[in-house]
Amino acid sequence: MPAIIVHSLELTDEQKEILADKYITIFSEISKVPKDRIYLFFDGYTLDNAACDGILFSKRPPKLAVGKFSQQKPAP
Repeated sequence: MPAIIVHSLELTDEQKEILADKYITIFSEISKVPKDRIYLFFDGYTLDNAACDGILFSKRPPKLAVGKFSQQKPAP
């Protein structure tokens, strides 16, 4: 049972569904392992749990990346 682990900033459910389909499909095609035997795990990090160039993303969010952190917050 192969496992794929994706480490990234938090992704939306839609992003995860797309990635799961593509990664598992390609892995299955190449390895000949049935898709239902391939597991994919997402390890999403909040902006205060990831850094680049010594600076937390919460202090300097990535400008081009898209994920949960860049979604509009619902009005209270």
